[in-house]
Amino acid sequence: MPRLSVPDLIWLDVAPDGEVLAQGPAPEGAGGPAMPPGALLSALPREVLRDALAAANRRDDPEPTVLRPTNAAVRWLRQVNVLPCVPGRIRIVLFLAPSPAQTAEAEPPHLSPREKAVLTLLAAGRRRDRIAWELNISLPTVDMHSRNLRQKLKAQTLSEAVATAARCGLIQPD
Repeated sequence: MPRLSVPDLIWLDVAPDGEVLAQGPAPEGAGGPAMPPGALLSALPREVLRDALAAANRRDDPEPTVLRPTNAAVRWLRQVNVLPCVPGRIRIVLFLAPSPAQTAEAEPPHLSPREKAVLTLLAAGRRRDRIAWELNISLPTVDMHSRNLRQKLKAQTLSEAVATAARCGLIQPD
């Protein structure tokens, strides 16, 4: 099977006030425009982002937030995940739409039904313990499925695996 390309994503660590504290580099050939972090955040609906940041900073077991921009001006952006990171810091993962050259790729790998279930919950921003509880499996089993997903999708991280799966059509937006 030919190697799947590395997904296009950018991560930002953001303070509760919206200040960008750190940024992961955009891969070469990213589908989106070259923009500074502040411009990336300004392309998102401000009130939705503000509410997601506030929810992710609550002390009572915050839930991740998944945003799918509908604005035609941000066609380069496929999905935004706002995840609690550590107190006082939120990780925002921007999944960029693939460039036309990337869409003509190899056939996606075959995933077992359980791998698809784990992948779907990962895409929804669930943590390992939540996935284990929802699927009634152990944490080592979740880790095994996660490892298999990264291997099958040729990804270094689970975020890359989710982005690759979305691009290949293995998971569908809600």
